[in-house]
Amino acid sequence: MTLVLRQITRRVSGAEIVREKVLPTDTVRIGRGADCEIRLPDLAVSLHHATLTVAGPGRVTVTSAGREPFGVDGRFVTRADIDVSHAPRLTFGDHILDLSAGDGGRILINLAAAEPAEGQNSSGVPAGGVIRKARVFGRRRIAWTLGLGILAICLLWPLSAFYGHFRTRIDPDQQWSAGPLSSAHAFLEDDCQSCHQQAFVSVTDASCKTCHAGDRTPAAMAAAATSVRQAGSPDKLSFVRDHAPRGRILWGAPPPDQFGGQATAWFRRAFNIPEQRCASCHVEHVGNPAASHPPEPIPTLTPTQTCVQCHTGLTHRLKDTDLADAPSWARHPNFRPALPGPNGLTRVSLNSRPRESSGLTFPHRLHLSPSGGPARMAQTLGGRGYGTALTCANCHRPKADGKGFVPIQMERDCASCHSLAFATPGGVRQLPHGEPRQVIAALLSWQGRGPFAGGGTSRRRPGEIGEAGAGMGGSPTGASAVTTVGGAFGPRGACFDCHTIFRTPTIRFTPVRLPDDFLSRGAFDHSVREHRIDRLGQPSCARCHAAATSSSATDLLLPSASECAECHGQTTARSPTPAPADCETCHSFHAPSQPTPRPPRPNVTAPPRLVAAVQTTP
Repeated sequence: MTLVLRQITRRVSGAEIVREKVLPTDTVRIGRGADCEIRLPDLAVSLHHATLTVAGPGRVTVTSAGREPFGVDGRFVTRADIDVSHAPRLTFGDHILDLSAGDGGRILINLAAAEPAEGQNSSGVPAGGVIRKARVFGRRRIAWTLGLGILAICLLWPLSAFYGHFRTRIDPDQQWSAGPLSSAHAFLEDDCQSCHQQAFVSVTDASCKTCHAGDRTPAAMAAAATSVRQAGSPDKLSFVRDHAPRGRILWGAPPPDQFGGQATAWFRRAFNIPEQRCASCHVEHVGNPAASHPPEPIPTLTPTQTCVQCHTGLTHRLKDTDLADAPSWARHPNFRPALPGPNGLTRVSLNSRPRESSGLTFPHRLHLSPSGGPARMAQTLGGRGYGTALTCANCHRPKADGKGFVPIQMERDCASCHSLAFATPGGVRQLPHGEPRQVIAALLSWQGRGPFAGGGTSRRRPGEIGEAGAGMGGSPTGASAVTTVGGAFGPRGACFDCHTIFRTPTIRFTPVRLPDDFLSRGAFDHSVREHRIDRLGQPSCARCHAAATSSSATDLLLPSASECAECHGQTTARSPTPAPADCETCHSFHAPSQPTPRPPRPNVTAPPRLVAAVQTTP
């Protein structure tokens, strides 16, 4: 016997579509499961509801697979032996299977959805009052009501509160928040307008700079810090500067190289979410309000570009930039110190072997020699902090944090050997340092010829004042003044040893220009132990600065990038003092001349022997 399934679908117009399929076996499964030969998409039907088996010519047996019954001509049973010649009707949920005998001994199974009786809906509920209620509370009307309600509550109410500056107990903007603020900004939780200053516009840089701008006067930054503290901020306000003007950052940043990144960038521009903003990297509202862990202490940092990505090929994207490409530490350009020149500071690469123009006559080799005159002078002044010879530390004094050095001061760092004492008729006096006009005036005053001379009169012979004060508005200068005071500006004079002096009709000095920091685009921390002492505990200045062999003050005693690479970027197998070589070691985004702040290392209690060894190390 062959089972033939005829699936009948009725259209609204009344037409029927019949799909006929010969079942492969004499035993078929009936149910909602996808593995059933007769599949009924009805939740009232089990996955495997029953099994239909051909019991003989014109006869079938239907058995429930579980306890769920099925209908046979109006009766609900779990097993039935059926004679097909009686045209029985099987009911499974809302589906009907009509069995009949076909040609050639075939058994036809007509499958169709049950039609509701007159005056009933598809669920068999009588028509009447319930249907009339549905006309008032119909699904379409309920859907429209809910949609308009959501629009009013979630859009119109927040907009009216935003533009009307309403203050209510329930902040309507909170429903748009994607998560809590970080602890640093938690005091702004109920003041969304402080950052979101324009409706449907992403947070702009101007909003962030209201508090965090670091290019203001100290008084303005102090006022901003006080205002934020009074508003309830738990942290100290941080001030930052722009890495570069935003327009240059947009042009300098490379475009995304993958399709996903390009599509994301397009959607951001389309929905007014510009790139390269403060909020592009410092992201708020990323926490889960339902989570048990506390909120983030600061906004989540999500960099959009790395240092190498932007500084690779930068000269092609920004034709007028003065920065060199830095695709990696191995291909880092050589340092370009800022050297003083006629037009101010100029950055020059060390590859060109530049010369320093400090305006001083100072040979390091002479002063550091252990057998020269400065060494004998140091031995004579041994009780004043000098040893058998001069060292770098005798003149270069570190700052309080140890990272750099304070500016050289002649009276403090040089006067012990280069005395400013000058013999006058009234005794030995100290010359003022730093301003030639004051030196000349003091010398003439001590000789009884200047306006500061004690007693006498300011009247002079005709032509005397003009000769002594030529070119200085009446103040005594000029070659005759130098001769009068004993040649302090001439050879073997108090000023001639260190300064370049031009003895023309007017005294001219080469300006002294000592930069506080040669490497203005990077940071070097002298307080790092490996930077200041070697493995034997001795000062390691000579490792980077060849001062002991420098015979001219024009020698630029700075190490090159290749010398830094002897430690930075190396492994313990190649260097005894390996160090990291990432960009953050010497640069940071908001302060390129400073290293990126790193979290403090955890305090670990060291063994007593190690503590004692560290304390005794120079």
